Amino acid sequence: MASVPEDLIVMLDPLVSETAGTNLLKGPPPELPTDLVVLSHYGGEPAEDRVMGVSRTPPGVEISMVQLYVRNALEATAKSKADTYHALLDNFDGTISGRRYFQIESVDSAPHTLEQDKRGLWMAVANYRCQHSR
Repeated sequence: MASVPEDLIVMLDPLVSETAGTNLLKGPPPELPTDLVVLSHYGGEPAEDRVMGVSRTPPGVEISMVQLYVRNALEATAKSKADTYHALLDNFDGTISGRRYFQIESVDSAPHTLEQDKRGLWMAVANYRCQHSR
């Protein structure tokens, strides 16, 4: 089964101006292209429905943490693209590639810009908590 970032890229690809595999990528962010959007899995949380009894039933829901990273030569464009992705991701529920997503929620509210990188490119980020089936 695909990773959570790969699922999200499949869902987002037809809805955004970026293209999966070209400038809509699974992290970590590569050096090129300079203008891109990256989704990276960076951790998770304990499953909310784990049973620790005799049966040791595996959880039906897992929680993954994903970061949206947007890089662009213009600060306004980086922030605008991040806001566009945020509108599609925050509070999403549905099925992607056979995996059920019960809720994707923003961890830190709206996307925010970071400083420029060493090449002068602007970065915008947002983090999401994804509750999904195994």
